[in-house]
Amino acid sequence: MLHVSRLAIRVESKKAGEVIEFVERLGVRDKRRRVVSSGAYVEVPVVECENLKELLREANFDFELVKQEKPVYARPRTLEDALRSRIPENLMKKLPKTYKVLGDIILVKIPEELEDYAGDIGKSLLEVNPHCKSVWWDRGKRGMLRKPDIVLIAGEGGETTHREGGCIYKFDVSKVMFSPGNQAERIRMGRIVKKGEIVVDMFAGIGYFTIPMAKKAKVYAIEINPDSYHYLLENIRLNEVESVIPVLGDSMYVTPERIADRVVMGHVSCHEFLPVAIRALREGGWIHYHESVPEQIIERPVRRVISAARAEGKEVRIENVRKVKNYSPGVVHVVVDAYVF
Repeated sequence: MLHVSRLAIRVESKKAGEVIEFVERLGVRDKRRRVVSSGAYVEVPVVECENLKELLREANFDFELVKQEKPVYARPRTLEDALRSRIPENLMKKLPKTYKVLGDIILVKIPEELEDYAGDIGKSLLEVNPHCKSVWWDRGKRGMLRKPDIVLIAGEGGETTHREGGCIYKFDVSKVMFSPGNQAERIRMGRIVKKGEIVVDMFAGIGYFTIPMAKKAKVYAIEINPDSYHYLLENIRLNEVESVIPVLGDSMYVTPERIADRVVMGHVSCHEFLPVAIRALREGGWIHYHESVPEQIIERPVRRVISAARAEGKEVRIENVRKVKNYSPGVVHVVVDAYVF
């Protein structure tokens, strides 16, 4: 661990400006700590270096070099600033470049080399983001139910309320997933759905797509995960959308047939459900099919939609294929907008 200085120059308050200017010129001011007042005196933090006393001999004012018992630290502006004294310098380049802030909770991915410093990373993220209450180590998702694999590394609490695009999403990060990277797609679905339509959301989760669409359409929201379904009901209430029909169950078996103008398939691994989605449509309607696909076979989602439609005796018109986000190295999350008739 790197050494942390607690040295400070103690001078009369009326000399504070002169002292700060002096230590700035010498390059020895410790900007990680705040200048603090104590009666008629101030303490100006300085870094600890071999020639500090020699440098300070240039001062033309009376001072005392003290060791602060309770230093007041300035809030770091970046994760790197906060961790500079907590992890070895050779590991600084491995620090996470980004992290997710959902409501008042932080999710961060930690590289293998820094796993022993997970607690330090968590505490530092709370210093950089004082409005947040907890930090969770995001280790991915598990299974078809998309259960989060996460560990609490700082603070407390997993339930939060996240707001975006005029919608409110309440959830517990330790129980259900929420992907900020899908925000543009959630907003887009709220815009393209037409007033009075009937929509089937086959993998509703906590209402990611259901809530924005329900402001204009009637939505059958199907979810198999009881934890997600709990928050789906809560988000229906919070957003005051009365046009949602929530369904707890496996969409392979409970999806209604010949009822929808539009079907949303928001799970990135659901191609086996395409026949069910097509049978949910009236004579003609839209399928919004999501898939994570290697870039080398980027045409696979379109082929799957066309094949499933033809197997059901339907024609299909591919209107749009758009990238939602990068899923992993060499793999992208795409959505196919297809009109089936």
